[in-house]
Amino acid sequence: MSYRILNYRDIPNPIAKKILEEYLSKLYTVDVVAEPARSALEYLQIVSKCGPGKAEELVEKLQLMKLKDVTIALILNIRPTTLDELRMLLAFETVTPEETELNKILDLVKEYCS
Repeated sequence: MSYRILNYRDIPNPIAKKILEEYLSKLYTVDVVAEPARSALEYLQIVSKCGPGKAEELVEKLQLMKLKDVTIALILNIRPTTLDELRMLLAFETVTPEETELNKILDLVKEYCS
């Protein structure tokens, strides 16, 4: 069976975990084992510290701050706790947000993914 990529978007680990869980549950109903997907899910279960619902809410809030998808994914995956850590994740942004905005991002990460 061949696949074709229809769309590409950077997503954080908790949302990738949710998608893989849904995909594998559908495969298990027809007795198909997708070992690479299962291995990826095992990894995501270890590294994802934020629930998919909370992650989706945080993604929406960060999108309102005009951050790129890749930056949002990095923020959710790494969960920075200091301004310096957060600034390192803004490499893909053309404009660095003001310090008040950065502090708001840190507060949101703490609220949704701690």
